[in-house]
Amino acid sequence: MDGIPGFAQGPRLLEEAYELAAEAHHGARRRNSTNIDHPAEVGRLLHDAGYDDEVVAAALLHDVIEDTETDLAEVGDRFGPRVAELVCVMTEDASIEPYEERKAEHRARVSDHSTRAAAIYAADKLAKTRALHHDEGGNLSEAKLDHYRRTLIELREAHPELPFLEELADALQDLDADRQHAARS
Repeated sequence: MDGIPGFAQGPRLLEEAYELAAEAHHGARRRNSTNIDHPAEVGRLLHDAGYDDEVVAAALLHDVIEDTETDLAEVGDRFGPRVAELVCVMTEDASIEPYEERKAEHRARVSDHSTRAAAIYAADKLAKTRALHHDEGGNLSEAKLDHYRRTLIELREAHPELPFLEELADALQDLDADRQHAARS
């Protein structure tokens, strides 16, 4: 079990989801500059918030369709239809352009799907905003920051019971402060 984070050790579903995600993000299936750190953080957030193993497994796998050569059929075959459905909802439609329209469609699809999908999406955005605050700070594009703001607004409207929303609001304030500081420098 070397390398498998503590939250994913034990339940077979989580161990196998982590192993596939790690292999896909670091192995021959990899596209672009992807790694397991982000999906592992999203999974940890959901596990720590008490979500069930299917949600945590879907969180670990939420980027494999977009970022790797893994397809949804494999996810369904290995992890079942409920995990595959959540991964599918978390996968953007790459055919939609421009960026703003693609993101708007994805936000709406996630918000309309289920609280479970919305929880993965909220954890995803929280993990990303925290990482951006530490890594990019003021270099974040206005379009991306606007997408994160709209995500918070739409999730608050559709799923106000979700964990992570206040933390996401705080992380967005940190990113705003980073950008303002960078603009003054």
